[in-house]
This record gives sequence, C-alpha cells and structure tokens, in this order.
Amino acid sequence: MPKKNIHYYLIKTARISGWLLLPLMLLYLVTGFAIIGQFGLNELIEPNKARFIHQDFLWPLTALFLIHASITIYFAFRRWGWIKTKSRK
Repeated sequence: MPKKNIHYYLIKTARISGWLLLPLMLLYLVTGFAIIGQFGLNELIEPNKARFIHQDFLWPLTALFLIHASITIYFAFRRWGWIKTKSRK
C-alpha cells in the first residue's frame, strides 16, 4: 500500500470542512433571518432562541471557514503555478 502524502489529507480536510460548512451556513442564515423577522422565519424559531444559536455558532463557523478557505487557496496557488512543487528524485 503506497504511503499517503500531506496533500491527500489536505484534500480530505477541505472536503470535510466544506460539507460541514454547508449546514452550518444554512443554520446561520435561517437564525439570522429569524432574528430580524424576515421570510416568516421568526414563526419557525423564536427570535431569542435564534439569537442564542446564531451567536453560539459564530466561532465554529469562522474556524471551519478559515480551514476550508486556506486549504483551497493553497491548492489554487499550486494550480496557478504561484507555489512550485518539489520534484521527486
């Protein structure tokens, strides 16, 4: 079995963080709209509860976004040739 390099784990981390970001962003949007009472979402969830959830998920959302964005930016820079890969000998 070949040894997996760091890029394998970076890709897996980017994918996992991306999939975790999807429901977290939807929850963040729904609670934000519920707080201000738009689209009738304040009837779906109570504004005080929505504010609590909205504030609680700020740091996990920020952390996941930074992880996901930094890894995908790194791979974009590699693709564009701004970061050179080491040649194997």
